[in-house]
Amino acid sequence: MSQAVVIDFAVEEPAPLPPSAALRRMRLLSRGLAILFLVLAVGLGLVGSAVILDFIAPYAPNLIALGPAGGLLTIGPPTHALPPHYVAVGAMPRVQRLATAPVGMLHVVPMFLLFWNLRRLFGQYAKGVVFAPDNARSLKHVGAALIVIAIAPWLGHAFLRSLNLAIDQAWAHGSSIQELVLGAVVFVIAQVMQLGRELEEERSQFV
Repeated sequence: MSQAVVIDFAVEEPAPLPPSAALRRMRLLSRGLAILFLVLAVGLGLVGSAVILDFIAPYAPNLIALGPAGGLLTIGPPTHALPPHYVAVGAMPRVQRLATAPVGMLHVVPMFLLFWNLRRLFGQYAKGVVFAPDNARSLKHVGAALIVIAIAPWLGHAFLRSLNLAIDQAWAHGSSIQELVLGAVVFVIAQVMQLGRELEEERSQFV
């Protein structure tokens, strides 16, 4: 009586290697940075929204003031004296307040997008995803946000000056040049990362 012998040629897949110490450190640090940028994004969104709303409908008319050297946050009684040539939000004409509100949004929105995309980028790193299309996309948005942040003071001042409503004359900052250059560099690096991934995918199709 013959007996059949069954041979299993299935190859067992090797167990996944445990993450290296460097990868564990990267994920831990990235998780902390993702939380930090999330807190910064939420905090900036709340504070920025409150400030812009104060320009649209002053609910704290003496809290914020504008002058030649920029904005000023005043904490004290309503009779607290402001520096020379400073005007509290509640004392501004309505047209000036409403024209200043979109300028504030021009400053707040790109900064919020900067923190939010950094949160997304480091959130991916915290998951161990280092080279992915979403990472390059987030990094590209970070570069674009830095560029907008750099030119926002000039755009806002030009808009208010065209309406003869400009108060803040301290719009030119040396840091804007650094932000512009850094944003351009980050944007190009993101494009290089995206191009390198596309070339790697094309190469893998011919193997």
